[in-house]
This record gives sequence, structure tokens and C-alpha cells, in this order.
Amino acid sequence: MGRPKKYTKKTLGEAVDRYFASITRVVPLTEKVDTGRRDGDGHKVYENRPVLNSLDEQATVEEFIVPPTVGSLCMSLGIHRSTWAEYCDHDEHPEFTDITTKARERMRTYLEQQLLTRKDVKGVIFDLQNNHGYTEKRQVDLSERASKAVSSRNVPLSERVALIREMVRDFPEEAGTDVQADQ
Repeated sequence: MGRPKKYTKKTLGEAVDRYFASITRVVPLTEKVDTGRRDGDGHKVYENRPVLNSLDEQATVEEFIVPPTVGSLCMSLGIHRSTWAEYCDHDEHPEFTDITTKARERMRTYLEQQLLTRKDVKGVIFDLQNNHGYTEKRQVDLSERASKAVSSRNVPLSERVALIREMVRDFPEEAGTDVQADQ
């Protein structure tokens, strides 16, 4: 029999909420508005007014005082990364699914926001690719004939070579295309 779990669904949820509360703050948004007045030196006088959202409520933004990471979450919870990975396994711990999914989603959202606001995003991209399932895709658009030639393993080599020769004829000669196929 394995060791007892450190957390129940309730206590893990509270501990994760406590972690995020400890590294964030909610800041009300304000904007400087010209009052129409001038100071003694003739400069415009501005005042801060609340920014209202579409619901006519003051808009706020959640700021991370410290970036959220799996490592710091694990330290806060007093568990090892492997334990967190087990908690995130929906088959092994279905009772933690909502909690771990929301925590990972908050971290991913932070990283996505960083992609839009940072100048150097290499580390953010690395984290998203390695911890959140993002991939860098490069697509090459091939003609239908090229797709057949490239993807058809059961097509005999002679037919694939014929398709490639036909495609080469479609390129202008000034492109410097010089393709030969040995049979």
C-alpha cells in the first residue's frame, strides 16, 4: 500500500488558490483625463478616473507579482513535481481534474499574455511548447500532384518519378530547376 495522499480535493483546491493569491494582485484600471484646467505654469491639469468596462463597472486587471510556475506551485504545496504530475493525471486522480486544469490554465494564460507584451519571448515559447502542448508548425502547401507523390507509399517509384517530372515542367526555366531522376 502506498503512502497516504497529502491533499484531499478540498485542501488541494484551497492550497492552489492560496498560492495564486500570494503571487497576484488585482489593480483597478484608471486613465488620465484632461480636466480642462491649467496650473500656475499654464500646463494642463489631469486627473485619474476609473476605466469602465461595457457593464459600466470599473475595469480591473490581475497582475502577477511573481510569474506563476509549476516549480513555485510545488514548493508552495510542499510536494515534488512528480507528485504534481500524478495529481494532473486524470486517470490516476480524477478528483483533482478541475483543480489541476484550472491551475495549469492560469499559468498558460499568463504565458500567452507574455507572448503579446514581451520583446524577448524565447523562454515563453519554450515553456509553452514543453509544458503546455504547443507546437511550432510549418506548413508547405503542395499541389495535389505533389501531395500524391510525397505521401503515397504504395505508388510505385516509377509513377512517383513521373509525377515529379511533370511538376518540374510546371516551374519556369529561369528558376534554375535542374532535376534528374535515376531509374
